This record gives sequence, structure tokens and C-alpha cells, in this order.
Amino acid sequence: MKNSIKSYAFKLLSKRDYFSNELKKKLLAKGFDENDVEDVIAYLIKEGYINDSQLEERVKERYLQKGKSPLYIKKKLFIKRGESNAEFSFEEELEAALYALRFKYRKGKDFKEIVKFLSYRGFSYSVIEEAFRRYIQEEE
Repeated sequence: MKNSIKSYAFKLLSKRDYFSNELKKKLLAKGFDENDVEDVIAYLIKEGYINDSQLEERVKERYLQKGKSPLYIKKKLFIKRGESNAEFSFEEELEAALYALRFKYRKGKDFKEIVKFLSYRGFSYSVIEEAFRRYIQEEE
């Protein structure tokens, strides 16, 4: 039975990376025994086929490059992983805010509008102020 679980797990992992929690849910939904699934997940982690912390870093980087806020990213990671240990530096958050302004913001240069735009997306006020300052300097 464990071989069929491993086989199905490898089939899923060949298409995309999964957090251990996500993969466990998929395998249980397929109807496999919970104890066998736990053993297979432990095996996959031990052999390095699943690495939650590395995958969390990759997901974090991908969302930051798309201009998503740390709040949004933590929410997504919590949904996928069941927990989130992601930490964000001021610079990472600032770069994400600037990306959002450059490529998704289409209104004028009004400070209130930019604050509303970025705060709605979950950015902190200190980052919003710095992003506004840099965005206005770029536009001049």
C-alpha cells in the first residue's frame, strides 16, 4: 500500500512543489490510510523531496516580485502550509510596494490615493511613506 502512496505522491510532486501539509491533504483526499500517509510524508521529508522552509522562501520571493505585501504573503503561506515563519525586511517590503506602484497604480501622484492604494494591499505606513517619496522622485 505504501508503494502506491509513494507513487501517487511522486506523481503529484513531478508537476509542482507541495508543502508537506498540502501533500498530506491531497493523499488523504485520495482515500489513503492516515498512518501510511504520515510514514510516506516523513520518508519524503527525510529524503529531501519535500522541504517546507525552502519552498516557503521561493513562494515568498515570487510574491514579493509580483508586488504583494507581507500581509498577503503570510496569509497565502498560512493557507498552504498551516503556519508561516516568513520574515520580511523593510527593503523587501519597500521593493514590493514600489513594484505595485510602478505597474499596478494608474491614478495621479496624490499622497492620499497612494496611501489608500498601498494600505488596502497590506503595506505598513512607514513603507508607504518611503515608497511614495521614491515613486515621486522617479516620476520627476
